[in-house]
Amino acid sequence: MKSLLLLCIAFFSLQLNAQKLEYASALIPKELTDNANAVVRYNEENYTVNSQNSLSAKVTTVITILNEYGLRNLNTQLYYSPTTRISRVEARVYDKMGYQLKVFKKKDFRDVSLADGFSVFNDDRMLYLDYTPIAYPFTFVMESEYHTSNTAQMPRWSALSGYFVSTEKDVVRISYPDGLGFGFKEVNFDPKFDIARQQETGTLTYTARNIAALKREEGSPEFHKMSPMVCFRLDKFSLEGVDGHASDWKEFGKWYHDRLLSGTDELPEETQAKVRELIGQEKDPIKIARKLYQYVQDRTRYVSIQVGIGGYKPMKAADVDRLGYGDCKALSNYMRALLAVADIPSYFTLVYAGDDSRRGLMRDFVSPQGNHAILAMPNGDDYIWLECTSQVNPFGFQGMFTDGREVLVIKPEGGEITKTRTFAEQHNSRLASGNFAIAEDSGITGAVVTRSKGAAYDAVYRNERLSPKDKEKFYKNSYANISNLKLDKIEFRNDREKVEFTEAIQLSAPAYGNVSTGRIMFAVNALNPYSETPKRYRNRQNPFEVERGFFEQDEIAISIPDGFAVEALPSDASLKTKFGEYECKIVKQDDKNILYKRTFLMKDGSYSSAEYDEYRQFCEQVARFDSAKAVIYKKG
Repeated sequence: MKSLLLLCIAFFSLQLNAQKLEYASALIPKELTDNANAVVRYNEENYTVNSQNSLSAKVTTVITILNEYGLRNLNTQLYYSPTTRISRVEARVYDKMGYQLKVFKKKDFRDVSLADGFSVFNDDRMLYLDYTPIAYPFTFVMESEYHTSNTAQMPRWSALSGYFVSTEKDVVRISYPDGLGFGFKEVNFDPKFDIARQQETGTLTYTARNIAALKREEGSPEFHKMSPMVCFRLDKFSLEGVDGHASDWKEFGKWYHDRLLSGTDELPEETQAKVRELIGQEKDPIKIARKLYQYVQDRTRYVSIQVGIGGYKPMKAADVDRLGYGDCKALSNYMRALLAVADIPSYFTLVYAGDDSRRGLMRDFVSPQGNHAILAMPNGDDYIWLECTSQVNPFGFQGMFTDGREVLVIKPEGGEITKTRTFAEQHNSRLASGNFAIAEDSGITGAVVTRSKGAAYDAVYRNERLSPKDKEKFYKNSYANISNLKLDKIEFRNDREKVEFTEAIQLSAPAYGNVSTGRIMFAVNALNPYSETPKRYRNRQNPFEVERGFFEQDEIAISIPDGFAVEALPSDASLKTKFGEYECKIVKQDDKNILYKRTFLMKDGSYSSAEYDEYRQFCEQVARFDSAKAVIYKKG
């Protein structure tokens, strides 16, 4: 009996030790579970800058995953390289009552290379835990420690982890010695967020408490524009063993040029001779640059190279010339070297690239920023921007990948923050002209020629490289309003000099309109109806953005079958709002022919949540006008 009692006491003690009552999901305040798929119960990040080339970190994260959608916020990855060493990692899992289910040590984490299909060289690696929960909610605790010699890219702290994730308590603490020029920048701070800052000599601490989840709503800005965060930096830093000092962008650019770019642009004499032969007697620098840009596109291909300082410093132009490949830095530097042979100046440029968001470098915060490199070629008071990784881009065309954002142009004398070209709404144009005929059985045959420029060009010019199957899929989706569509003929013309893409489409369908008692009802805008009606919200919380406006112009001739007459036509329409302008005119030219004219301008803009309903109404009105129907009837 005594032995049984001791066994029960031991078991009960073990259960107590294995339970963390504070991790019980029932203890989470309701305001933190509203609109949340996960809750950060506690996060503590401690960073210690030991010297110009030494930073240590200890991180503890406790997160409760409420449902399967929250699983994407379970961050079990740790990245390391020859300059970043992970000394400790451990994870524990608790059920909804706070009972411990499992413990994972470092040996339980998978160790994989981060090399991808584009990377020729990549010495970065990742530890990650592949965990599949048995039930929701559950709480995941992860503790890690690491050390790095890189202090150029200091950690960033965010009080929120993402949309639909709330924060109960989050602390970041950074300690730093005198003399390194420590600085920080608060971004998106707002009184509605409970964030306290405590600053003492050599230490800075931020504590966030009870921050409700941000709900992602249609048109919401990118998360980095919404979440409160703090960025840290040093004037004196080290990047993959290369020490630097910069208190402003001019100094940073000078360091980058002298320590990372200098000596990388030399080319073999044989290649220089080829360049001079290619140029011939041409004197116009833009025409010369066009030839050299085509030379790069014809002779090279893009690969990723991320080995140590190779993640920042381009490989030598001579190596790109010999091998025929390189990453964005290498190919931009290669183009720079070729232009230099022709005595045409150009400058290596750092940028945040991406089609979905025009994110720019922070003008007032000097630090290594950007994820891509392009080339800036002076042209009067402006620059021609060259995307050197693409084998199909027209000369000087950025498209949506790098347009309209702040970049760092690196010159021998130093860095300069400027902005790449922004396409005005009218330049993102789609101009269509064509015709279609309605048959007695409501079938349709038609042809349309569309010319696209700016961002609209970027959206379609690669279509000429699609397979026949993918081409048909694309255009059937484009004309999804026409059932049982048949694409009779598709032709393209890509004017790379004007940066204009022309699509000539011939199409037909057996039944387009609705037939009833000798009448046919059909939508007048058959070839370009707007249907992107924004979602309705009872209580919109977030501001919203229209990041790229556009301009459309359509002129379509419509013919009706013999023996039919027009019974009703939609009324003309005109809208003019802060969000855009719309106008359509429908003219009966004679008994058989109708002319449809339409213009639609959607403006760029950032707007408050209070303006969302007005914006949605504008889009709904455009969609309603675009779906307006005509009625024809059989005479006699």
